[in-house]
Parts: sequence; structure tokens; C-alpha cells
Amino acid sequence: MTKQIRPSVVLMQNEEMLLLKSKYLSGEFYLLPGGSMEDFETVEETAIRETKEETNYNIKITKLLYVQEWIDKKRKKDVLYMVFLGKIIGGEETHLNDPCLEKGNIKGIEWINVEKLGEITFYPKDIIPLLKKDCKQGFTRCPMFLKPSVTD
Repeated sequence: MTKQIRPSVVLMQNEEMLLLKSKYLSGEFYLLPGGSMEDFETVEETAIRETKEETNYNIKITKLLYVQEWIDKKRKKDVLYMVFLGKIIGGEETHLNDPCLEKGNIKGIEWINVEKLGEITFYPKDIIPLLKKDCKQGFTRCPMFLKPSVTD
């Protein structure tokens, strides 16, 4: 079984959240900026690096929001999601929104109203209700350790 830690970042601008529009074999969906750790890298360093690579924004991590383990028995994957709240401190939106310059599986970045998260295909799904509620409350209930998500 493949085990992975995937730090990701919530970036807010008013009521909108920055999401990556991605396309994989399983279809198109939205994700938070983030990704896989490199050797000798902390989770915070990974979150900052991946966000820079995917959005071109310089960020700082302000808070841990959620921790959840996702186990997919069929695909033999075990991922520990660590979701952080970040703040943009520099940089300009990346060229990824130019369809001629798509980068791998990322097809673009979009600011999406938090209330519309349930209307799009967004992963991890389990945090949609939490994001909606916690965004309104300024993420004061966080950090939270969530029940593992296990699929057969």
C-alpha cells in the first residue's frame, strides 16, 4: 500500500476560495493547492512550495485546519491530508489560467465562492460542509482531526 502525506492550503479572498481545476483519468475536479512532500521537507514547507508551483503566489501558513486520513483499498492508497489556512503575501496569479500553457494535470486555477463548493466536483468531499461553516466563523473551531475516510 502506498502511504503519502498531502499538505494542502485554503486561500481565501472575501467569500471565495482558490482552487485548482484538475483533470485525471477519473475525470475533472477541483482540489486545494498542495501536493506530495519531497525528501527532508516539512509539511509547512511542502504546502508553501506546492502553492507557489501551482498558483505562483507566495504564502505564509497561518493555521492548521483539518487532518484526515483517506484510505482507498481498491487503489491501495493511504493518504494523510493536512489542510492549512494560508495568507497570500506576494506573487501574481500564475499563467496556469492560460489554456495554452496547461501544466500536467492542472488545467487552471479559479476563485470559487465557498457556498458553491457543493455544486462542483471537489475533493476531499468530506470537508465541504466544514469549509462552508468554518469560513463563516473565521476558522475559529480549527484545528480538527476528522474521522478517516475508507473506500473499498
